[in-house]
Amino acid sequence: MIDLLQIVASIGGVGAVFGIVVFFIYRIDRKNSENKLREDRKFMEDRLTNVLDNYSEAFENNTKALTELTTLLLRLNGKSK
Repeated sequence: MIDLLQIVASIGGVGAVFGIVVFFIYRIDRKNSENKLREDRKFMEDRLTNVLDNYSEAFENNTKALTELTTLLLRLNGKSK
């Protein structure tokens, strides 16, 4: 990195060195931002998967309860149809 800055300074001066430094700082910041977005997206996907799993489990439990209730009512009242 130091060698690159020395070469750029000898060719382009202080402005070129400043431009290279700004570019590398931008690049580091951009990578950090992308990594943060990736982590956030993964967290949201995991959270959504958890919500869907809980919903599926509740849906199955409700279906079982309704089936048992229907069976009980048919036994108590007899077949009405």
